[in-house]
Amino acid sequence: MLAELEIIPVGTGSTSLSGVLVEVARCIDRSGLEYRVGPMGTVIEGTWDEIMRVARQCHEAVLRSSARAVTTIRLDDRKDKPGSGRIIQKVQSLEQAYGRPLKR
Repeated sequence: MLAELEIIPVGTGSTSLSGVLVEVARCIDRSGLEYRVGPMGTVIEGTWDEIMRVARQCHEAVLRSSARAVTTIRLDDRKDKPGSGRIIQKVQSLEQAYGRPLKR
């Protein structure tokens, strides 16, 4: 399963959010799951339980330093392609169809 996780801290008193989001990055990195950080969220690969555990830890980490946390989780779960490696394979498949590497 792939999950795109976006957490928005609200009520930090600052327009810069990297100081709060570094705790999210720590939670995800410590999970041991495969992930890719993007400018608007992070994609994580794992099982339902693994992803939900990490999402909860990240959400709670933001709430420790913010008045509010808005968390969005988008899931891509395929029964016909079990196993790991989809986080890389999806991009490779697109690049192959496009005919060249894309910016990442």
